[in-house]
Amino acid sequence: MALAKTNALIIQSRRFRETSLLLVYYTLDFGKIDAIAKGVFGTKKLFFHVFPAYVEISLYRKENSLSLVSHCELLDPFPGLHQDLKKLSYSFYVLELVKEAVRESEQNSSLFWLLFKILKVLDEIKDYHQIELVRPAFELKFLKILGYGPFLNNCVICKKKIQKDTPGFRLSAQAGGLLCRRCCRQDPTSLPITYSLNTLMNYLLNLEVFLLPRLKMPFNLRQELLNYLSYFKDYYLPSNQQSLKLVERIKNA
Repeated sequence: MALAKTNALIIQSRRFRETSLLLVYYTLDFGKIDAIAKGVFGTKKLFFHVFPAYVEISLYRKENSLSLVSHCELLDPFPGLHQDLKKLSYSFYVLELVKEAVRESEQNSSLFWLLFKILKVLDEIKDYHQIELVRPAFELKFLKILGYGPFLNNCVICKKKIQKDTPGFRLSAQAGGLLCRRCCRQDPTSLPITYSLNTLMNYLLNLEVFLLPRLKMPFNLRQELLNYLSYFKDYYLPSNQQSLKLVERIKNA
């Protein structure tokens, strides 16, 4: 086993027996990995196990088994997340979605940096209303990185381009994007979508993450966006995340 070093985001951490930690990392070089840090408690070894956090780790890689962490250096603890329950609940939702939807040991630098940027924006954002835009932005970009779409510029089947004055377009989770009036017969579960909502989804999909705090969106439009995304996301990704229930409870409190 060769010793490897990589940057990582701590997705999950839990104590194992008396002195060890079981960890789930999303790493820059190896994708999602499960690891164990032995003898952490009761020693002076430098480890960081509060999540989420951005770290540099040294570890002995084991295929199809737990990797062994030998050192962990803290790069960014995202302090704003740990001081605000609403921010923390949204970060837990993002981390849980990655943990459940991404297969182990599939390296994807685009996903790594998306996850880092989303956590950084949550860490630094000031306006509570802006926090709620992080969820749809992440879901859209996450789905696209995984290859599920949504494809929003034209009909997925016949390639007819969506125009402002062309009615009848629908969003189809099954097809992975838009269907025109003629092609939507192939998916009776598709939802009618307005040109303005489709434009908004396209805008969010391509927006640089660090610009999210500048975006303003009315409450009713935000709710409509979340409803459409839930329909699309639940077709491809695990649903019923416990962290999402926490997000909703805190939002409605």
